[in-house]
Amino acid sequence: MTTLTATVGSTTYTLHDASGSLAWVGDDGWGMADVRRITDRGPLQHGDSDIDFRLEPRMGSLRVLAQAASASAHWDIRSTLLKIFRPSNVPIQLLWGLDNGSQRAIDVHYAGDLTFASDARMGFNQTAVVQLRAADPTFYDPTVQSVPFGVGGGSGGFVVPVVVPVAVGSSTVNQTQVITYPGTFRASPIVTIIGPITDPKITNQATNEKLDFTGITITAGHFYTIDCRGGYKTVLYDDGTNKIADLTDDSNLQTFHLDPDPETPGGANTIKVTGTAANTATAINIVYYVRYVGI
Repeated sequence: MTTLTATVGSTTYTLHDASGSLAWVGDDGWGMADVRRITDRGPLQHGDSDIDFRLEPRMGSLRVLAQAASASAHWDIRSTLLKIFRPSNVPIQLLWGLDNGSQRAIDVHYAGDLTFASDARMGFNQTAVVQLRAADPTFYDPTVQSVPFGVGGGSGGFVVPVVVPVAVGSSTVNQTQVITYPGTFRASPIVTIIGPITDPKITNQATNEKLDFTGITITAGHFYTIDCRGGYKTVLYDDGTNKIADLTDDSNLQTFHLDPDPETPGGANTIKVTGTAANTATAINIVYYVRYVGI
């Protein structure tokens, strides 16, 4: 059975239980997101040149049946719906559990409706439609993916598989891993570089994009967090100081990502991490969600 929950803050509400007080009975807008093509056209060109695309924010709707056995319960369940979907800067995570065992989540905010029209009421039951807006129109698997890199370069270095990746081996970081990315839309990761390390550099050889800190030393006990997600694009020191100027001018903070197939055949993103003056405390971690264009 397909399930649907809505999580606001630390509270999760079940919307798929047909025998419960709230039952999800319909929806729209959760397939493919709207797309805007970016084109160019010369003064004598017939047609145009298709350059790129951007996904537009997504508008979707849910139809929910609020079921009650009494007038008192009717007003209670209406109050719950208003609490779940009220206008707020706190996102609502909608999470579908699909019949094939996979999960797909999307973060939304209330955008309209939920007016509780009287002609959609029968007895103590109320059918309600809520319009929702997703600024990021892509879905994601809520299981976070984490790829650790350690000290290597053919000198016996390896990574100990613990919760916080600890590198053991030589003082040179020189490691390549293939991240096989199964999503249907690109993922923009968060990269953490824990010192000591000098000249750290992370390259996606499949996309020819890099995060290059040549000339920079991150000392022991300190770390940089590079957030490549849309709306963030930051490089922060562990005390919150902006370190974006430490990237080389030819770095790709704005676009650094993992590519799906067919942009990168088989979704095989080859990531190379290099640096020097590392020790057993040095660690580099790439964290991301697998993202999908729709469900």
